Amino acid sequence: MLLIDRYAYTNRLKDYNPQAKILLVCGGLFLLRFIDNSYLYLLNIILMMILTIGVAKIPFKSYMRMLTIPMVFLLTSLVMIILSINGADYIFYISLKSNRIGITMDSLREGLKLFITVISSLVSVYFLMLTTSIDNIIRALKKIGLPALIVELMILIYRSIFIFLEEAENIYLAQAMKFGYENKRNSLRSISLLISNLFIRVLIKHREMSIALECKLYDGDFKLGD
Repeated sequence: MLLIDRYAYTNRLKDYNPQAKILLVCGGLFLLRFIDNSYLYLLNIILMMILTIGVAKIPFKSYMRMLTIPMVFLLTSLVMIILSINGADYIFYISLKSNRIGITMDSLREGLKLFITVISSLVSVYFLMLTTSIDNIIRALKKIGLPALIVELMILIYRSIFIFLEEAENIYLAQAMKFGYENKRNSLRSISLLISNLFIRVLIKHREMSIALECKLYDGDFKLGD
């Protein structure tokens, strides 16, 4: 079970109305984008972190660790936004031949605003993911009339993530037991084999899943016991 799923089933808000949580997150994000105020984005970040860590009791270290990966991609993207070529009002710049590359006040403001906006959306989505299990989310979306095609895609994508991670873990454990990561040379060879075999194994698993669904007379509607 993924760490996010484990917290979704064990947190203190797990039994709270999932429709209310979806409304809080989606309604809040829509309102924030409509008003587009940086102070409200900051307020939303604080509120969502209090609800997630303080109320739902998600461990702080685990929460920050889960935020690390999207934060790396976000910061990498922000570098290209903050840097300006031959701009004006530079805070810092370096000269390359006849060009100046650096950070201006406008690019810094734009980068900070984008950073706060993305983090606000990210912590809101994490609140929903960490406090509501996927089956409760699907039930709530079906109740509000979300098209069956979108619900089906969500379930299949969710299942595909588990297939990918499960197969990757199985291959890695098999390689580790055979000392495949004993040194750098073996590690590089093992990683390349893992990637190539993982693609084939995932395709096989998807085919098996499709056959299983057909044997159960799957008609496009996943039954969740409701």
